[in-house]
Amino acid sequence: MLLSPKYPVSKGERYVLLIVLIVSGVMLLALAVYYALNPRAIIGDSLVNTQSGQPNEFPPVGLFPFYVKPVTLLLVAAVAFSYSFFSLIQRKLRTLPKALLSLFAIVSVLILAVSTYEILFNFALWSSILVNVPNPDHAVNVYPESAVKVNLVFSTKAFVALFFVAVFSLSSFRSSLEYEST
Repeated sequence: MLLSPKYPVSKGERYVLLIVLIVSGVMLLALAVYYALNPRAIIGDSLVNTQSGQPNEFPPVGLFPFYVKPVTLLLVAAVAFSYSFFSLIQRKLRTLPKALLSLFAIVSVLILAVSTYEILFNFALWSSILVNVPNPDHAVNVYPESAVKVNLVFSTKAFVALFFVAVFSLSSFRSSLEYEST
């Protein structure tokens, strides 16, 4: 599979993957703390917009020529963490019972299906909402219940990250199952 995490064959590869795992894990933890310290009525909004509704950029615009939203850092960190994690545990997965690997693979397929649907749903919803809301950062999903509002930028990037986690996990579990059967 094209996006299949592979077990590192050299010490250098293992060190690089371990460093990526640690750095992305720390970044995920920092984003979780940031999110917890900045509660909002709209889920995920603090990772997209400031309290005043301006784009939340890191580092602040003007200090550096390159900046990103915290939600983009969440996407990058989640994908990097999951790839390096599944690469590093390839050999350990081979020691798990085949039935458990099969169960994990089925759960991965279900997560892959749900995340794919949610990505498509969010883009369709975005298309309809952007007629009335010109700034995509302010698009909010109030469906199915208006009491729970979710920022669409956050939701879409979170489900894209989940999609990649599911692809990496499914690939790893399938690889371990194929190794087990040979």
